[in-house]
Amino acid sequence: MLNYRQLHYFWVVAKTGSIVRACEQLNLTPQTISGQISLLEQTYGIELFRRVGRQLELTEAGRQTLPYAEQMFQLGGELELMLRAQPNEQQILFRVGVADVVPKSIVYRLIAPTMELTEPLRITCREDKLERLLADLA
Repeated sequence: MLNYRQLHYFWVVAKTGSIVRACEQLNLTPQTISGQISLLEQTYGIELFRRVGRQLELTEAGRQTLPYAEQMFQLGGELELMLRAQPNEQQILFRVGVADVVPKSIVYRLIAPTMELTEPLRITCREDKLERLLADLA
């Protein structure tokens, strides 16, 4: 059976273009990500990436796998939104992007008032480089 966590790591590495950037996004170590991708490759006897200098390049199998992964995780995101929007338990989704240079104590003070709201609230806080946060926002 397909291991969706391994596929997710493949997908993030393919989207970000490197294991280092995927590590930053997933808050995992390079060993974890590369190990899980290696297990995925071993399971199916394929190679998804090839090293070209210091860069990773998708192989033909990787290029064929990527659209499936894209569609699966897009549908998964839609499913999650639909499940969260069910009538009796509807939550407000509050997404916060924080530049990695901003101290966490300041971020906490800024979002602390939202934690006292009476409505159900789901806070998602993402820390990254300002350029990447702005690119995601665009």
